[in-house]
Amino acid sequence: MKKTYIYLLFSLMVIAQIVASAQIVYKHEATIHSENVYKFITAPIDPSDPFRGKYIVLDFKMNSFTTDDEDWDYGEKAYLYLEKDEEDYAYIDTLSKTKLANNPNDYIIVETGSYYDGKIHFDLPFDTYYMKETKAYDAELLYRENNRRGEAQKVYATVYIQDETYVLTDVIIDGISIKDSVEK
Repeated sequence: MKKTYIYLLFSLMVIAQIVASAQIVYKHEATIHSENVYKFITAPIDPSDPFRGKYIVLDFKMNSFTTDDEDWDYGEKAYLYLEKDEEDYAYIDTLSKTKLANNPNDYIIVETGSYYDGKIHFDLPFDTYYMKETKAYDAELLYRENNRRGEAQKVYATVYIQDETYVLTDVIIDGISIKDSVEK
């Protein structure tokens, strides 16, 4: 009798883990299939970080919001509302400490940094792009090299955003996926 309860509880635990995992995968896949894609222009990064492993570290030009409100705390959660231009490049609609009920735009949650010179600074939450272990180093070098060239090269990340969920799907360098560029 006791064995039956143990098997039943174990089965329920396994089912709960499968459902939780499936729910996370479904949420990300639904976001990607929403076709609600934004392009975020990248910026150069500090080339040396001995603790980073098999992924590309991204930095973005979109890293601050101009405001007269100096009442921001370091590390505070904020809602960054986004819009797209005609080429799907993301730009900031507004940054708010609370979720805005009357703003229909997509948003992501960011952590604020310092307030300086009329701007509140923040980091976008999708700053790592994972790749195959054998290609990550070459991709990192290619990314850094193309970001140093300045505006002549268009380097951006494609990010799908829907219902507070974001999925970074690719890094594009001059119109070509970084995955394809390192395969050449």
